Amino acid sequence: MQTTMASRLKAMGKKYNVVIFFVILAIAAYIISGVAPTVFLQEIASRFCRNTFQVLALIIPVVAGLGLNFSIVIGAMAGQMAVIHTVSFGITGFPSFLVSILISTPLAILFGFLVGKVLNKTKGNEMITSMILGYLANGIYQFIYLYLIGTVIPFPDKSMMNDNGVGIKSSLGFDGTFRYSLTDVWNTNLSDFVLVAGIAALVCVAAYLIYSFVRRKKAGIPLRASRIAGCIVIAAVSIFLLVLRQVSFQAQFIMRFVTFPVSALICILLLCLFNTWIFRTKLGHDFRAVGMNQQVAMVSGINVNRTRIIAMILSTVFAAWGQIIRLQDIGTMNTYSAHEQIALLAVAAILVGGASVVKANNKNAILGIILFHSIFAVSPQVGTALFEDSQVGEYFRVFLAYGIIFVALAMNAVQQAKQSKEEKG
Repeated sequence: MQTTMASRLKAMGKKYNVVIFFVILAIAAYIISGVAPTVFLQEIASRFCRNTFQVLALIIPVVAGLGLNFSIVIGAMAGQMAVIHTVSFGITGFPSFLVSILISTPLAILFGFLVGKVLNKTKGNEMITSMILGYLANGIYQFIYLYLIGTVIPFPDKSMMNDNGVGIKSSLGFDGTFRYSLTDVWNTNLSDFVLVAGIAALVCVAAYLIYSFVRRKKAGIPLRASRIAGCIVIAAVSIFLLVLRQVSFQAQFIMRFVTFPVSALICILLLCLFNTWIFRTKLGHDFRAVGMNQQVAMVSGINVNRTRIIAMILSTVFAAWGQIIRLQDIGTMNTYSAHEQIALLAVAAILVGGASVVKANNKNAILGIILFHSIFAVSPQVGTALFEDSQVGEYFRVFLAYGIIFVALAMNAVQQAKQSKEEKG
């Protein structure tokens, strides 16, 4: 019994070694930083709802064998283009968010189609190609909005343009127009959110277990132990948070001062449900088949190139929507650089959650965004605490993003090498 338990723990440690490493790193970073709990939780809540949508946009290309899609930066550009023109039309509030989504979608579909066509010509080198395409698109984007706007392309809002009437200003503020256009639809404190979400989670778990039990009993199939365990974990966490909210004065104080944009969270949940649903459809099975082996998929009658293009289109559209969600929450935009780090941060986050270049799911994205930003949010304070220099602390944040990608990829590579060696042995 002890041997079996030890072997299971060892196997679990091998499987989740990347996640375990970054959990330890996140705890250490928080302790060293000395950041107040309210500040830390507020940062995580804001960053989670602001950035998770774009991380989820990486999943479909990974499953379809396109690797980590660094070209989501092109989708982010489509989102920014939509926001610029929506604000120039004078649209405000939630309608500005909807109009931005409508404008960005056809742009992102076109961009995703073009990227997919290029990646089909460079099979086996998709990640580096998508990265180079991002740089190419960035040059075209800057040429349009820095030189063509105001000269070749007319622009209605002169206040958004440079003083010479050519090009868009390098920094735009959206106060009173686009800012919080989605966030303000439903924005509450963490205490009220825990109450609603905790009760909803318990009801959903109970309904799911009853439905699964009845359906499987009719079919004569027992419930899966893994799903029961997952339901128990969700119920236990929900009950713990609800009880903590009621009995702990300190927890109540912290939760009251942390705001939570529920409307953005709903968008994230909808994308998670979409990802879950699509992988159960024929198209989703085609994604998996193409990702596992393109030759076998082709022999099976799957149009490999078409399937890869669809995966890239979906990823680009979701990246555009994610950038719109992000910009409305920030409230400002660096016109020519707001998109540049999107791919880097999203890839780092999903790798921290245990994903690899061939495997990714919603759990990797959700866990990764929490762990990555738990480290990333406090990294300037950690750098300052370790080196006693605030400027070094800011450089430490940039180093951390690249370092996380390197460490996660290296650990995944070592793990895969060991697995292949064990299978051959």
